[in-house]
Amino acid sequence: MVTYGCLAILFLFVIIKGFALQLHQRKPISREDTDRTLYTILNGERD
Repeated sequence: MVTYGCLAILFLFVIIKGFALQLHQRKPISREDTDRTLYTILNGERD
């Protein structure tokens, strides 16, 4: 019985974390930003 309680709490925790991640999801990085970042890394220039 205790095992079912632990599983229920874990299940609720996973659902809450999933919703939180979807709500705070960042917008995808544009291709130009990725290219610029890779270019600066390859050239050894750091911000």
